[in-house]
Amino acid sequence: MSNHETPNTEQKPEKVQTKYDLKMQRRKEEKEREARSRRNGNIIGIVIVAALVCLVASFPIRTYLTVHGTYVKVNGENISKVEYDYNYNMAVSNYLNQYGNYLYMMGLDPTSDFTSQMYSETLTWGDFFQQMAVENIVRNKSLLKQAKDENFVYDVSEEYKSFEESLQQMATEGGTSVNEYRKQLYGAYATQSRLKPVVEELLYVAAYYDELSDRNAPSQEEVQAYYDENKENYDSVDYRMLTVDAELPTEPTELADPADEEAEGQDDAETGDGEDAEAAYEPSEAEIEAAMAEAKEEAEKAEKTVATEGELYENQRQSAISYHINSWLFEEERKPGDTTVIEDSTNHRYYVVSFEDRYLDDVRAVDLRLVITAEENGQAILDEWKAGAATEESFGEICDKYNNASTIQAEGGLMEGVLSSNMPAEMSAWAHEEGRAAGDTIVISPEGETNSYVVYYVGTGDEEWVLSIRQTLVNQKMSEYVSELLANGQVEDPKGHLRYLEVQAAEESAAQESSESTEASGSESQSEDASDSESQPEDASGSESQPEDASDSESQPEDGTDGESQPEDGTDSESQPEDEESAEGEE
Repeated sequence: MSNHETPNTEQKPEKVQTKYDLKMQRRKEEKEREARSRRNGNIIGIVIVAALVCLVASFPIRTYLTVHGTYVKVNGENISKVEYDYNYNMAVSNYLNQYGNYLYMMGLDPTSDFTSQMYSETLTWGDFFQQMAVENIVRNKSLLKQAKDENFVYDVSEEYKSFEESLQQMATEGGTSVNEYRKQLYGAYATQSRLKPVVEELLYVAAYYDELSDRNAPSQEEVQAYYDENKENYDSVDYRMLTVDAELPTEPTELADPADEEAEGQDDAETGDGEDAEAAYEPSEAEIEAAMAEAKEEAEKAEKTVATEGELYENQRQSAISYHINSWLFEEERKPGDTTVIEDSTNHRYYVVSFEDRYLDDVRAVDLRLVITAEENGQAILDEWKAGAATEESFGEICDKYNNASTIQAEGGLMEGVLSSNMPAEMSAWAHEEGRAAGDTIVISPEGETNSYVVYYVGTGDEEWVLSIRQTLVNQKMSEYVSELLANGQVEDPKGHLRYLEVQAAEESAAQESSESTEASGSESQSEDASDSESQPEDASGSESQPEDASDSESQPEDGTDGESQPEDGTDSESQPEDEESAEGEE
């Protein structure tokens, strides 16, 4: 054994691990893992709780941003979601009320999503109503600015009060709260406090619009001039008429079309040999022609007696008369005693007409006070008035007491300048009855209606035709004014809510590209025409190839070409209309 000593390397000898040591080590590692899991769990828990707190806190934040944030911009002004929704829902409501009877003819189902129904090839009904809403906002904001620039003053407090009372009344009748009803009408974010400034602003703008309308009222001279140019729209006629229907055959005659046995066999198979169903016979053209010829003979005989035996129609306006005969009745040369026979090939008949008179009806509009109530309440309300002071003033109080604000908002139920066409027939007949005097009253329950009208007659106003023309002229002027406002209005959609703007931009871009393409095509066509004209032989137009004795210089145009056969610009005249047609198509 060597006497060398082993150098000290400071390495500790490796300890031999016993089973006990291994067991204790595993326990230590498990404790460390548990500690790590607890720390991770605490961190995850804190994150989840923090996320829930942020989510809950974000609800009022998001609502605030929606309500007070910018949905669109009009004329540089921020429009909130609340204001936009109000205008959108009003646009929809007004449109449906106006065209309710024709909606299905227009292809619109009001119970389905508007954005899934096409208004045109590119716009949905949702886009259409969206555009209406934005145009209303543009108009109102433009009017608002002008009203404020003029320092227009109008107190809307009473009208706003009536608005809120009307909402409350309709909500009660609908069996819901006014807050819920307000949201149903004007959008999910509509509350009384949020809507108040919007409604007050619109009431102020409406008053200013009425002020502008009064300023634009036409003079009596303008009314008369308009009538003179459009007499046929306001005159009335009296006439007599008989109708002669052609007697079309209900089964084949000798003029019937040849039978198609194969087609008849198919019809028998579909209808069960005719036992279950029998289609109506369709006459042939020859059969119809023969029947119409017989009807015409009968009509021509009736023309001799129609002036005495025809049914009398009095005070008929052109718009209320069948288009088959109204043109004839309103011809300028028409005179009493004229008769005619007019064919209606669509309905297979002839009209036998006798003209009696044409005139301008001078009936006057009337002023009334009205209570509109349930049919069973009318007489009781009138009796209550009669039991009191029974004056016009007290009748106005009765109107305010019983009228529903959603039906009549006029103070004291006063309706001025009411036209015959705007009243039930029974009310119009009573109001225009000879001897009618101020203070007369009646309860009218028109047939087919569930309401009764308690009526107080105040008096007469201007002639109906004057009022009608006056309103037409005012509407024309205001329409031009509003169109100018819309043309100058600016709409911005920073958040991409307005799809109709995207569609318009795409259509304008396509039209621009089409126009540029058309112009380029036209230029190319003209270049080719010019090239062709340059390649023509000189003897086609040049004087050099002409015999000297046949080319008297005094008989030639100054440019040396044939003035009749060449267009003034020197291009091929046949190529010109192409550009004109393209331009017309572009328009």
